[in-house]
Amino acid sequence: MTLEERYANDPVMLEFYRENLLEPGWAGELDGVELDYVKSQLKQSSSLRRRWGFRPSAKRLSNSRIRAVARDGISAKRK
Repeated sequence: MTLEERYANDPVMLEFYRENLLEPGWAGELDGVELDYVKSQLKQSSSLRRRWGFRPSAKRLSNSRIRAVARDGISAKRK
């Protein structure tokens, strides 16, 4: 299942989650569908990778690090 499939009947909620899931520290614990969405967006955008504390050139994006940033956000040291 994808995020689009999950919210196929509610485009307002789909847009809400599309925007907010990409904000470090907003999502709390990601489920599998949310993790897949965030990871796919991180792979497509070097500026988003930077906002999430990854190097813009990073090719490997660990699930545990993505989950930690989604849950805890980015500390001032990492920005």
